[in-house]
Amino acid sequence: MMNFRAAGLTKTLLFSVLSIGFGSSFLYGFNIGVINTPQTVMGQWIRDIECRRTSIERSPRAATTTTTSIPVLHGNSTGNATAESANIWCRQLNEKQRQRMFKRNPKLNAIWTAVASVFCVGGLLGSLISNPIVRKFGRKGTLLLNNGTGIIAAILLATPYFLDSFELLMIGRFVAGLNGGITSAVAPLYMTEIPPMKLRGALGGFHQFFIVFAILIAQVLGHPALLGTPTRWPYLFGFGLIPCIFQLLTLPFCPESPKHLYLGRDKEAKAAKALKHLRGSQSFQTEMEEMRETKEDTQNDKRHYSILDLFRDPFLRQVTFIAMIMTASGHASGHGTVIYYSTSVFKSAGMSSGMAVYATIGMGALYAVSTFITAALVEKAGRRHLMLIGLGGMCILTALLSVFMVLYEKSHATPDDVKDAENSPLGDWTPYASVACIYLHTVIYSIGPGTIPAFLVSEMFTQGPRGAATSISLATNWLTNLLVVLAFPLIQAQIEGYTFIIFAVLLAFYFVYTYWKIPETRGKETEQILDELRKIVGVNKVDRA
Repeated sequence: MMNFRAAGLTKTLLFSVLSIGFGSSFLYGFNIGVINTPQTVMGQWIRDIECRRTSIERSPRAATTTTTSIPVLHGNSTGNATAESANIWCRQLNEKQRQRMFKRNPKLNAIWTAVASVFCVGGLLGSLISNPIVRKFGRKGTLLLNNGTGIIAAILLATPYFLDSFELLMIGRFVAGLNGGITSAVAPLYMTEIPPMKLRGALGGFHQFFIVFAILIAQVLGHPALLGTPTRWPYLFGFGLIPCIFQLLTLPFCPESPKHLYLGRDKEAKAAKALKHLRGSQSFQTEMEEMRETKEDTQNDKRHYSILDLFRDPFLRQVTFIAMIMTASGHASGHGTVIYYSTSVFKSAGMSSGMAVYATIGMGALYAVSTFITAALVEKAGRRHLMLIGLGGMCILTALLSVFMVLYEKSHATPDDVKDAENSPLGDWTPYASVACIYLHTVIYSIGPGTIPAFLVSEMFTQGPRGAATSISLATNWLTNLLVVLAFPLIQAQIEGYTFIIFAVLLAFYFVYTYWKIPETRGKETEQILDELRKIVGVNKVDRA
């Protein structure tokens, strides 16, 4: 068991990690998971808006018509089309119909897909602009400024209900994505740069832990017994104000990253002061000397790199491609579809609406616990080993999930099939097998692709190119996320359970790629890691620009 105090954990270091963790990482995770559990009630809210708008199009007087008294027009094609539109949006739905309302209403499904995916568009933009902002304001300053986008997003997301505008909800999701894109690029850098080497893995992993813990909190608060109701869901989105206020009150008392101050800005005195603040009474001179040696080793490097600079350098170009591919693995694994659409995935696997909500919350709890355990293990087990375990295990589980979902679909194709399944000796077992696969998939994901890529990106680059490399890697991650979120509901509508076979093939590719291209980085200085990478990509040190 690690002695955290002896390893260098001080009150200031812990306070700084918690400030970034709850103020930035938590808000990022909360905005990822917040739309999941209340999906049905928000879908009904969108239907009500379209119903009222359809009524207004038919006649000014109909604007006050309730959803239970929409008259049907006859007599011409325009009237019939309007009546059909009113029927789609305005007729009351029972429980079973509400479960299928997104599949039965293409426009509603498109609107909800836009609400989910526009978050990724904002994230893509946020990750791309993070590098120049960090260069100007530093790690700490950028995160402080980013609270502005967090506050704006929370306000925009909480007000659409009162203004009858799902378009405003989309704008709010975009701004929330912008906040998340900046956070995903800057928070891991700060949390891996401020701890001593012995704690780099454990404390750096808390970025991912706070994300998944926030997803769990969002799912719990979004339960129909709490804030996931037709009238209380705006307050669920308004909860995002709390992390912003917390960070505005705490982050000003945290030091800037000493590595950023010295290696990035050449401010040795300020770096020494920040490092002394983080280490307390413990000696910090050894770390300062190590940074001086690192600075001498990289004195020929540029202090600041743009994304284009990475691709001009033969060696950095190769390492950047590795970082981009590994960072994209998290969403290419298909786990993002489970996070964004977990409730609907559980329903597709055969669960009732109520049970699907509880299964989603259970998945979030398991995700948080397994991520916490991974953060504690990452310094012992090693990054590369955990990544291989995660990718291999997810490949097998994803293939099994596809098999079980296809078996469920075939056994419920007709009423006679349902009756035969219920009367079989094993009963209707496929939903339970699917849920077990999703739960195990979540655990394995947290061991590998959910946690490890953030470490690899920060550890495979020196201080100069690290910010630009993180920015382009996360932009690739957000782009992958966007493509998966947009494509998943469309592909699933066509090939249903077979969709997850696509993710299984991608995971097999990532497993082979990781085995051949990724070195172990645990307990190694950056220059040691770079030497191994030079051997892997076949670029000598003298070839560096």
